[in-house]
Order: sequence, then C-alpha cells, then structure tokens
Amino acid sequence: MGAFQITCIFPMTYVAYLGLHAWYFGALENQTAIDRLFSISNIQKCNKIGLVQIAFQLWDFVFSLFNSELNKTEMLIHHAMTGLLCYWMLSIPFCGYYGIYFMGCSEASSLPLCVVDFFRFYPEYGAKKYAIFNTFCSLLFAFMFLWFRVIQWISYSIGYWKDALYVLNLETLPTTNVPRFVIMSVLVLNIFFTVLQLVWCTMILKEARNMFFGTQQDGKGKNEEPAASKMQKKKNK
Repeated sequence: MGAFQITCIFPMTYVAYLGLHAWYFGALENQTAIDRLFSISNIQKCNKIGLVQIAFQLWDFVFSLFNSELNKTEMLIHHAMTGLLCYWMLSIPFCGYYGIYFMGCSEASSLPLCVVDFFRFYPEYGAKKYAIFNTFCSLLFAFMFLWFRVIQWISYSIGYWKDALYVLNLETLPTTNVPRFVIMSVLVLNIFFTVLQLVWCTMILKEARNMFFGTQQDGKGKNEEPAASKMQKKKNK
C-alpha cells in the first residue's frame, strides 16, 4: 500500500497543477452561466485534466476492487462517477469551468494526504525520524481540505446549481449537444460528492481534536485508527 500511495501522488500532482494554473492564470470564460457550462475555450483548458482523471479513476477502480482496504461501495461509485463526469465533460463537451475546479484544483488537498498515509505504512519514519514533517503534512492536509473541498467546494456547487437550473428553465438549450438529462445527472452526482466531502470533513475534524486533545479510547481501551488513514482507505482521487 505504501507503493500505491507513491503511485497516486503523480497523477494527483499533475491534475492539481493543471487545475490551479488554469483556474488562477487561465483567463477562463465565466461571465455568464452559458460561459461556465458550455464554453469550448474552458473545455480546451481542462482537456488534459479530464484525460488523466479518466485513466486514473479507471486504474484506481480496478485496483480498489481487489483490495479489501479500498473496495468500499461508496468509493467504487466515487471512482466510476468521477470517470463518467470527465467523459461527459470532454465528449459532449460540457461544464469545463466547474470541471477545472472539481477535477483539478480540489486535488491539491490530496497531495499532503498521500504523504501522511505513506508514513502510516512506515511508522518508523512517520512517528520517529520525520515526525515533525508528518505533523506538518497532517495539518496542511486539514487546512487544504477545508478550503478546497468544503468551503470552496460548497461555494462552486451552489454556483453550478444556479447555472444548471437557469439553463434548464430555458425553452431551448444554448447547444443541442448537451442533453438535459446530463445536466440533471450532474446535479444529482454533485449531491453525492458533496455529502462525501462533508463525511470526510467530519473525520478530519475528529482526528484534529484527537491530535490536540488526546486520542479517545473505546470501551476496550484500544486507540482509534487515525481518521486520515480511514479516509485514505476510502479516497484515492
């Protein structure tokens, strides 16, 4: 599993870089709902993000399917639906503006998590030799997760809902290439992914509490498994 974390960090780093660069320096077309949902220029800017995500999610799905630590139902759905969203984004094309954030920028929070979970499999380094660095990565992960996958995530999710409902209420869609069922399906999937972020956030806050105020023990006196480790068993995007 340590090797798995090392493998994951490369595609995550690449899509995070592409997403952040496009988001903050890419001059995206985002003036109107039509721009944000149907702009071909935005799609072109997230083309590599989508391609890498499709390949990565397929690989992660197959690997997780045969690994007892990773083959939770919700995470297999997560990998499959992420790949489907990227496929729609590139093939229809649709939702490039939001795709850059959700498929690219948000992955930045996964990078320190990979480091933390790598140390979980090598405690002689994470708990001893590089304990300070491990703690730093844990805190960095918590901060980045809250920013990219809770605060900003919810903000842009609301933005997508407003844009999607606006175009769905139009008598005729701006383009015939995007079926209405795709727009509505993305709304439903956004609920699933947002709930997943909030569940993970609860785990992170619990781990932060344990880090600063001591690890709680169950009735048998055994320490709880770190939340970041539990989360990485569920999440590898």
